[in-house]
Amino acid sequence: MKNFALFLKHNRTKIYYAVVTFLLLLLFSWSIIAGITELQLYRQLTPIMSQWLLILLFIVGSTTILIWQYVRWRQAESLNHFIHDMKRIARENSDSMIEWHASYAPKTQALIDASNQIAKNTRQIREEERESERSKDEMITNISHDLRTPLTAIIGYLGLVEMNADTLSSAEKAKYIHTAYDRSNQMKVLVEDLFAFSQTQAHDAVLNISTLSLGDLFAQLIASYEIEAQEKHIELTQITNPEIIMLEADSDKLARVLMNLITNAMKYGKRETFIKLTAQVKKTDVEIRVINDGVKIPNKDIVDIFGRFYRVESSRNSKTGGTGLGLAIVKGIIEQHQGSVSASSDDELTSFIVTIPLKQH
Repeated sequence: MKNFALFLKHNRTKIYYAVVTFLLLLLFSWSIIAGITELQLYRQLTPIMSQWLLILLFIVGSTTILIWQYVRWRQAESLNHFIHDMKRIARENSDSMIEWHASYAPKTQALIDASNQIAKNTRQIREEERESERSKDEMITNISHDLRTPLTAIIGYLGLVEMNADTLSSAEKAKYIHTAYDRSNQMKVLVEDLFAFSQTQAHDAVLNISTLSLGDLFAQLIASYEIEAQEKHIELTQITNPEIIMLEADSDKLARVLMNLITNAMKYGKRETFIKLTAQVKKTDVEIRVINDGVKIPNKDIVDIFGRFYRVESSRNSKTGGTGLGLAIVKGIIEQHQGSVSASSDDELTSFIVTIPLKQH
């Protein structure tokens, strides 16, 4: 009895459609027999014609009923299968996909496609959340490392002055205090870069858009770096095509982008002799390049250099004075302007390419 109940439970759809199909065939058979008999009473059909008409109608009608009921059964089975899978997915709170296809049920297939798209989006969101958590953990680790190093030095040197105030000479005190001061400035730069980076990641960040002349901005930046460039024997030049390019942007943030790129070139572009700022209008965008002839950036680093805390050096030391956030800030600001940034490097030239719309929407 139990096995029979289980059989009914698992096959109720088949049984239902089998019974309905049988009843429909009986009803149809009775209908055509009654109809043909009625025609014979009025002598509109001969016995042979009645027989052939009965056979023809029975074959066509029965085939139509069987096909129609089969399609309806497959549609019902597909829908039941879909409901079962959806209940399982909801119960497991999973983002699994439904792999089978409802060939006879286009509406059920549309539901499957929608469900799979939701599962795909959910999977992507979960992966992004996991990646975000990993990034946060990595960021905290990097911040702790970069803050601990100068902080340890500051405490160490000031501790020497504190504990040996009576025995240290004035020159030694001045040396230790100066070193602590330098490390304090290093921490200040890191904190400022962290603040700037956090602003580029904020979804509700507001740009102070104004119309500016790109050539004038280039000239101001070159003037501000002129002394440092002369000390390092680097030639700073600018080229704009056309000569006057008017651009809608946040002037302070765009200046920060170019300053970071110039500083990056001066700091890491070993043996370079020039840094060139170029701008060229391309349809509705402007392409800005910061070009230098320094040492080639390895191909394996080109893709990653815009990541936060990424340094091309093999170790994470900060002897060059960088925080590893400069290019990440560049990327964040340019993306806020609906633009993109990339880099290319070979044995002759290294270029940082910024593309942003001439007008902000």
